[in-house]
Amino acid sequence: MSSKKNWKDSFYKKLSENGYDQEEIEVLYVFDMELQAYFDFSDIMPKCLKLQNKIRDESKSREIRYYWKSHSEEAKCPFCGMVSNQPCNDYFTKPIQDIPRDNLIVYHEVTFKRYFCENPDCKYERFVKRFQEFSEENARKTVRLKKYCIERALGCGCNHAAEELQAEGAVVSHDMIMEYLKAEGAHQVEENLKKDNVRVLAIDDINLRKGDKSSGCTVFIDAQTHKALIIIRGTTKEAVKKVMEKFQSVEFLSRDRASSYSSVGKECGKIQVADRFHLIKNAHEVIRETLMSKIPAQIFIRDGDGWVQETQGEDDVKKARFHVPEQIIEDKIKLAGLSEYKAKIYRNTLEMLELSDKGLRSADIAHKLGLSLDDVRKLRRSAASTLENVRNRISERLEYVTNNTNSNREISEKVPGRRAFKTVAGPGAKPARESIVEPYRETVVDMWKAGGNHRTIHPVITEQGYTGSKNAIYQYLLKLSKEEPENVVCKTEKKSTPKPWEDKFDSELAESLPDLSLEKVSRDKVYRNILREASKTRPKSDSDKSEKAKPDSKTYENSKSQYSKEIWELIHGAELKEEKQVSDEDKAKAIQKKTT
Repeated sequence: MSSKKNWKDSFYKKLSENGYDQEEIEVLYVFDMELQAYFDFSDIMPKCLKLQNKIRDESKSREIRYYWKSHSEEAKCPFCGMVSNQPCNDYFTKPIQDIPRDNLIVYHEVTFKRYFCENPDCKYERFVKRFQEFSEENARKTVRLKKYCIERALGCGCNHAAEELQAEGAVVSHDMIMEYLKAEGAHQVEENLKKDNVRVLAIDDINLRKGDKSSGCTVFIDAQTHKALIIIRGTTKEAVKKVMEKFQSVEFLSRDRASSYSSVGKECGKIQVADRFHLIKNAHEVIRETLMSKIPAQIFIRDGDGWVQETQGEDDVKKARFHVPEQIIEDKIKLAGLSEYKAKIYRNTLEMLELSDKGLRSADIAHKLGLSLDDVRKLRRSAASTLENVRNRISERLEYVTNNTNSNREISEKVPGRRAFKTVAGPGAKPARESIVEPYRETVVDMWKAGGNHRTIHPVITEQGYTGSKNAIYQYLLKLSKEEPENVVCKTEKKSTPKPWEDKFDSELAESLPDLSLEKVSRDKVYRNILREASKTRPKSDSDKSEKAKPDSKTYENSKSQYSKEIWELIHGAELKEEKQVSDEDKAKAIQKKTT
């Protein structure tokens, strides 16, 4: 059985079997073709093209072919524009691919008529009628298939779009889709340059490659519609002026602070407006410069302090407010119980802060303290944590001394065993249920008073019917020690031994000493601020001015561009001019070399 399905043969066969004669079948077939053409292809097919037949092949080719024939009586010559009414007996047929359907390739086999040109001055005697709304000249794909490929490529890229379309049944490649994109872009740029309703034109510069100044380009944007009009190579005054002359309807020019754009706006007589971004940027820079001129380079903040820098009289002498007397330092070391090594770090940290407050650099501080530069940097990084550790150590000792005889400590001494009594109960805690040991309360209390513990009590009450564990008895004893401390009897009473520093600790002195603390700032944040401020004051060197790379030799004929020659020269004008200057310099050097 053949895999090809001919619609015309199947239609004639079915109707003839039902008793229709040949003339009736032909009339019905024409009517059926018109209906199919109307419902499926009325938006792309001209009315003069009539559908004749369709064949579906689901074998290896997997395609559907629609056969069309032109019934027009006149055509316009594409070369001279004269309308001709003299058709030839010759025809021209070519397959045109359309959007796939049911994972099958769709072709339109169109038979075009040829006409004689009635213009005697036309150099072409015959021509083929063309349907630009259906398919472009010399194209093998419909206009809507090209648009469909462009939409898919804009969404996921040319390579991925080509794979998806091939899976659907279309015969396309990523190179072909890329050409469609370039052609559509060239057409859009040409249409943009013909616009006469652009009132506000915005100009800005970009780099095609990040950090590469040789790839600088200028972007022209319609500020009212926020759509790009054209992008040209270079940011020179001459290149920008050529494009500005194309937009005669422009009244306002929105630009940044580039001098080339400003001079072009003056020469073209446009009203220049600075865009909002650069206005805010200018104001931000002025405010920052004003603040940074008043704020010192290094700041250490203490609790309750304002700025750590003051002025005195007309001499503008700085005061060091971060100064801790020697007696307070020794008292804090003594109260915190610091070792000799940690006490040395604490003293060096305070001296470093005092010298930093005077405005000394790290190298000068290292020279004064007799330390290495790395040690001073370590002291800077750990200054806040060093002061905080000493403060916490003193506060912990002070709290221990004041609360030396708390209730938790007394209970822990009375409870038998090594575990201390702990209770955790919040405001929403549920009432505890009756313990499993409660029925044997009298036996447990008597044995506990006699010196027993949960291990010796367990076998006795087990004989009385207790089924719980030893831990339940232990928890019950803890509960009794809290509720009825008079029933608690210990085998040995624990005596709390005082800490070795407890007798020497002066609580009044610890409370009277001033608090020393620094605000903690992450090192990354400080580093970012340093880089941000340093980059603004760094002088520009010759190495920062990167030389522009020499562009490759380009001509319109070798570029194979989709743009017209005028627009191509407009876009690449800066590169061509630079290349010409370089070539002239090379020629001059060659002539000078020959003469010498």
